[in-house]
Amino acid sequence: MSILTIDLLRQLSETPGGPGDEEAIRNLIARAIHPHVDELSIDNIGNLIAFKKGTGTSGLKAAAAAHMDEIGFMITKIDDDGLLHVARSGGVNPRTVLGKRVQVGPDRIPGVIAVRPPHLAEDWRKESQQVPKIRDLVIDIGAKDKDEAKSKVKPGQYAVFQTPFRLLGLEEPLPADAPLPASGRISGKAFDDRLGCAALMELLAGPRLPFDFYGVFTVQEEIGLRGAQVAGGWLEPDIAFILEGTTCPDTPGAPDQKPTPATTRLGHGPAITQMDRSHITPPRLLQYVLRTAQARGIPYQFKHPNTGGTDAAGFTRQRGIPAIIISTPARYIHAPVAISDLGDFWNGVALVRAALEDLPDFF
Repeated sequence: MSILTIDLLRQLSETPGGPGDEEAIRNLIARAIHPHVDELSIDNIGNLIAFKKGTGTSGLKAAAAAHMDEIGFMITKIDDDGLLHVARSGGVNPRTVLGKRVQVGPDRIPGVIAVRPPHLAEDWRKESQQVPKIRDLVIDIGAKDKDEAKSKVKPGQYAVFQTPFRLLGLEEPLPADAPLPASGRISGKAFDDRLGCAALMELLAGPRLPFDFYGVFTVQEEIGLRGAQVAGGWLEPDIAFILEGTTCPDTPGAPDQKPTPATTRLGHGPAITQMDRSHITPPRLLQYVLRTAQARGIPYQFKHPNTGGTDAAGFTRQRGIPAIIISTPARYIHAPVAISDLGDFWNGVALVRAALEDLPDFF
């Protein structure tokens, strides 16, 4: 039986957790998977490591990883008017943030990223085509002055987007405790990489594998793959599967622009990365996963072009651990809201599970 319900995926999406501030999302994941694993631990950098003992028929040691952190902002100072100045924390897309709702600090103080109304612009058309610099943005939490703002928020705390999770296209709403549907589309924030976290949780809740299995929920991926480098060096697994949310620009652009080449397409299956700017999948491992997908009738697609970077590089750089990235495509990634396809998600879970089950044959 699946561990994933609609409400659990909603919590995974909506819970804040910027780089270096993953405690709330880590606690949520730990509570959910605790009954399904043999050990849980937190390492010095903050990674959550779940251990599930194997049946003993194989001496392999495998790991799968998904990062808990999401893009956001760090509060750098509070001005006399009570506005919060920020710095980027991860790859925030500045074109998407003006006027968006955020939640600030451990108390989840609601705020809005300030934007000047067009009525006050000297040249509204020109200003509307300019991309703001992150350093010029401020968050308004409704404080009347600096003292009131400081009573609620401190410099060094984090802000992330505040976006409700939704199932799209339903004729009637489903109860929150209903199992996550096998198909349909969803919207929400932080699908990079809470969808990977959900997939890893589902794998950990499944049957025992022939070998010992580690599920690693990493920290600080968005600012340099830091958690993965620590985990890879400490665990030294024989192989690592990286579960991600990845780009999906399969929508048309403006009429006067050339269409953006689609990295992936919704509904075409999980995305397998052959190479990105930080990692090359070992050819033998890539072919093994492709054969597994074809033998099980699991749809898949390749991620193109070779952009971005993931925790795969963090594992590989330590001790040359072979790693492969399997992702759920997400439209509008690194923005306040994304859209993904549940069929892609579940096929990704099925592909990783099948590859793990047959792994002794690969070695």
